Amino acid sequence: MITSMTGFGRASIEGPVGQVNIEIRSVNARFLDIQIRCPQIIQSVEPLLREKLQKAVSRGKISVNLNIDFSDLGTAMPVLNKKVVERYLNELKRLNEFDGVVGDIDMRLIMQLPDVFEKESADPQFDQLKDIVLRAFEEATNDFVAMRRREGELLGIDIKERMKKIVDILAKISEEVPVVRKQVNDRLREKICNLLDSREIDEVRLAMEITLIAERSDITEELVRFDSHNEQFLETLHKGGEIGRKFNFLLQEMNREANTVCSKAANTNIVHKILEIKEELERIREQVQNLV
Repeated sequence: MITSMTGFGRASIEGPVGQVNIEIRSVNARFLDIQIRCPQIIQSVEPLLREKLQKAVSRGKISVNLNIDFSDLGTAMPVLNKKVVERYLNELKRLNEFDGVVGDIDMRLIMQLPDVFEKESADPQFDQLKDIVLRAFEEATNDFVAMRRREGELLGIDIKERMKKIVDILAKISEEVPVVRKQVNDRLREKICNLLDSREIDEVRLAMEITLIAERSDITEELVRFDSHNEQFLETLHKGGEIGRKFNFLLQEMNREANTVCSKAANTNIVHKILEIKEELERIREQVQNLV
């Protein structure tokens, strides 16, 4: 299975503390780059979300947008923080002993001091919120990964069709090579004979020279290497996995062989066919940029 680097996933889950909405989207990138935007109250969970995403994907620039609608978070009843009150009382008693001041401690004053009251269900609500966030994140991630795989599958089908077209064109070029080789030999023989005119010609030496010159325009080796690259390309496509970088290398090698054939071929038909191949290679290259 091959995977695209572009994708989108979304999930929404509503719970007792509010509704969690998560969107995950990605675009092409050379490496894995994760950016997570979330409310401050849940930032402690961000490393866990990042770790889960790193296990699910390996490449691409990924943006996570986490939004929470706190429907009931602000309605919790305040609860007396007994530990804080006890500390205040102890400090006030110590102050009385230190200054020798005798007097009653005004509880109304203590009630106005910082942190004397806290939200009734602050800790339970955070635990519930964390649970909802993790469940929503898992749903969004599954949706996101599924879309990347679907798009990768479609890209794979398109690439395979284009590679088949290239293979067919190369087969036609291979069929023309013997005919072109004979045409080159005949033209060389004719030119040499015209230059020598009526002088005596050593047929063996002439054949050797023509062969040496003709070999410089022979494209058989390039076609063999091209076929080898095609086989590796299709084999890699069949295996799937992380294939983007290997595809880029193979496409670079195929382009090099195409350029060599184009410069050596002494035949207009072959040159036109090679140009068709280069067009298909460019289209494949554009598609490969989207693959992991």
